[in-house]
Amino acid sequence: MCLEAVGIGVLFPLLAHVQDAHHLPTYTLGLMSGASFFAALVAQLGAGPLLDGNRARPVLLFGVLLGAGGLVWFAFAGGLGGLVGARGLGGVGYGIVSPAALRQASLGVSGERRGKRLGILSSAQMAGFTVGPLFGSVLYAAGGLRVPFEVVGGLLAVAGAGLALLPAPQATRRPRPARVAPAHSSAKHPPGWGAPSAPPARAGAPPRGRPLNDGPRVLGERWRELSGIEVAPLVAMLLLAAALQLPNGLYDSLWSRMLTDRGASALLIGLSFSFFGLPFVVLAPLGGRVAERRGPLLAAGLGLLAADCFMAAYGFVPWPILIVGLGVGEACVQSVAIPGGFASVGRVFSDDRIAAGQGLFGGIGTLAAGTAAVAGAPVFAALGGPGAFGGGAAVSAALVVAALVVGRQSRLAAPGTGAAAGAGAGDTPAPSAARRGGQEATEEAVQTDLPGPGA
Repeated sequence: MCLEAVGIGVLFPLLAHVQDAHHLPTYTLGLMSGASFFAALVAQLGAGPLLDGNRARPVLLFGVLLGAGGLVWFAFAGGLGGLVGARGLGGVGYGIVSPAALRQASLGVSGERRGKRLGILSSAQMAGFTVGPLFGSVLYAAGGLRVPFEVVGGLLAVAGAGLALLPAPQATRRPRPARVAPAHSSAKHPPGWGAPSAPPARAGAPPRGRPLNDGPRVLGERWRELSGIEVAPLVAMLLLAAALQLPNGLYDSLWSRMLTDRGASALLIGLSFSFFGLPFVVLAPLGGRVAERRGPLLAAGLGLLAADCFMAAYGFVPWPILIVGLGVGEACVQSVAIPGGFASVGRVFSDDRIAAGQGLFGGIGTLAAGTAAVAGAPVFAALGGPGAFGGGAAVSAALVVAALVVGRQSRLAAPGTGAAAGAGAGDTPAPSAARRGGQEATEEAVQTDLPGPGA
């Protein structure tokens, strides 16, 4: 997991040098970055159904080999098509490895041991994203542009070989509760699967039940019964997800180009990415407490608006060192915003639906990041840093303001957690994600809580 994240992050500080080496126009930076985001999103959606039983291990191995192949391909690609294809292949590898590794770590254990494993895995992933850019910069300085991708690709291939040799843990199965068949069910309608709710009507008898044109209303009632999700907090949560991840797409495609144009070395660019990740380690717990006390909507909204001010300023600052310092400042306020964004999922979705909510939150964020990466590069080519980063800040701020307006009277705006927050906001109480537990919740979460490649 750590090496896969390193493989994604190793390109971040080198993207401008790749562009210069292949004599590509600036808009192609967005294509290379966006390919990774969109490919990872599609792979994450497709990998989930393949992870049942004991299939997580071969799926994980396949994803690792795809990631290694994408890096080696990128090292030797001779044009735009090859570079975009290699990034897409690496994104597919990451999108497969992320849920498969989480699923593999959860096999054969339960309770606290499972939570500990997943925590270690998430920490390894964050470490990979933090160290990857710096590692790529150092390897580039030592051996040239191909070396970082060859080395990390080789390490991933070795890791895949080691994974193939390790003994595979077995999935533990829980007994399913028996379903009671209605008295009128038959072998044609197994218990719980399509059994009719009443005996069939006699031939020629008048129709019973709801009219045919009442279907949409019935489906709407069934959806509300199954989900219990209020529209306003759901929309506000999705707007926050897009606003949180949109800057990642811009930074993925344009950060290296902007700093290189201002005279920064690859080593300084790699350090800037690593510095950006350090405040999260220290301040993320504080951000979680702020989200509990002030409500996730206010914590995420105000933090993102402050971060948008930093993003807008990047395009106007001519000194790389000052830009790096501003990046650390943005990371500090993002450390408050990001826990608030994730806490909003626990306010919108009940305990038994929390993993689906996390997957939806992450998917919308990845989609926003990929879109920003693709759209930001041509804007940067036409208008420069002020247009690209100022425009990105304006779009992000508009999403945040829309979230604040839509969710201002929902449970997202209420301080506290769980039922107390829901009651305070005048909505149906939704248990907090922090209080959910058990084997069922963890198993579902490892298949749906998927970070994007630009995390």
